Amino acid sequence: MGLVGLMNSLKLEGEKYNIKVNTVAPLAATRLTSDILPPELQENMKPEFIAPLVLYLCAKECPVSGTIYNAGMGFYNRAAVRTGKGARIGDGKQIPSVEDVAAHWEKISRMEDAREYAHINDFMGDILPYFKTKEEDMIVKDENKELSGVKAVFEKMPHVFNADAASGVDVTFQFSLSGEGGDDWYAEIKSGICKVEPGTHANPTSTIKMDAADFLDMIGGKLNSMQAFMSGKLKVEGDLMKAQLIQKFFKF
Repeated sequence: MGLVGLMNSLKLEGEKYNIKVNTVAPLAATRLTSDILPPELQENMKPEFIAPLVLYLCAKECPVSGTIYNAGMGFYNRAAVRTGKGARIGDGKQIPSVEDVAAHWEKISRMEDAREYAHINDFMGDILPYFKTKEEDMIVKDENKELSGVKAVFEKMPHVFNADAASGVDVTFQFSLSGEGGDDWYAEIKSGICKVEPGTHANPTSTIKMDAADFLDMIGGKLNSMQAFMSGKLKVEGDLMKAQLIQKFFKF
């Protein structure tokens, strides 16, 4: 699973450069198996049978990324991590006892309606709705100040900019909002000064991609930023750590 996690991280990092990353789970004979396996089976488990799949995954024509494949003895298939719906035990504050786990074991173990997870963000996106978390959105709305539409949000940004929090920071945040009402805006922050403009910046530090409606829900407090990120509604390209500074720089 550590190797699969590494694959998922490299897949996300490589996407913007069109780099594909996949994982092979090989079944092949080695010197260590020579005294264990029958000779005829050893012969059929040549490592050479793994090579065609590896070469295909390395080819420019390979269409997939972030997937796992079994390979051995001329047989190849795709493998995936599937997770059941599971069970939440307790109120999230008290640690469940071993007896609590045992009492819910059937529900924990059920694989009916299991779904495939491409990466851990999918799993976290399913867990977070169980919990009532404190809203710590990228941009927090003041209930006394209504903002309608994407343009209104970005026009307001320079007026709610926290210059003290941005002291000594030089970053540019690109917002690429799709769907109805969506548009491209960027916020350039340098030497405690914030400039917000429509359009696309040539060299942004971080790019935030969202549906415009989800973006407005996030600002309005209807959508938690962490849940949005974990569920895939909020995507960040470039410097992920710098993108987290947005919630410190802007307070509506």
